[in-house]
Amino acid sequence: MRRTIIAAATVILAIAVTATPASAGHGNKANAGPPDNAQQDVQVNSLTSAGSAAASFGRAQLDRTDITMSTGGSDLHVYDASYSGSWYGQTSCTDRNWLNGKCDHMDIKFNTRLMNGKSTSYWQSLGCHEFGHSGGLGHRYKSTDSNNNSCMRDEIWPRYLDTHDIDAVNAVV
Repeated sequence: MRRTIIAAATVILAIAVTATPASAGHGNKANAGPPDNAQQDVQVNSLTSAGSAAASFGRAQLDRTDITMSTGGSDLHVYDASYSGSWYGQTSCTDRNWLNGKCDHMDIKFNTRLMNGKSTSYWQSLGCHEFGHSGGLGHRYKSTDSNNNSCMRDEIWPRYLDTHDIDAVNAVV
């Protein structure tokens, strides 16, 4: 009997450790979320005024979900600089929880080289998009956003998380 219990516990532990974590859908999660918990501390690092506006707007959009955003430094670090590459923004997990596979620390980067000269509206859309990734959202496309209102689209520039995005984040936190 004891061996059966130990064997069953071992199998359950192996499944828990190797299982793919739940994600908030939308396909590619850009190597980011879902976050390890519903409390996300944000640290901004010498941002330009446009980068600061993007970070503030992105935080406000993610704050519309069940994730509580606060100022700190342990969960999300936000940077902007002139990076090489053809990306406007990037969110990446830099420390994954080995037990549950969720992301404990993420970096959000805004590429000022490609965003130079873009309007505040573009920067806000970018902030919404990258903070959406930190909530576990992947990209959306015309087939899954027929009314063109999700900032998780990567070929147009809407400024807000839509109700589908919010529901998807809330499902995993």
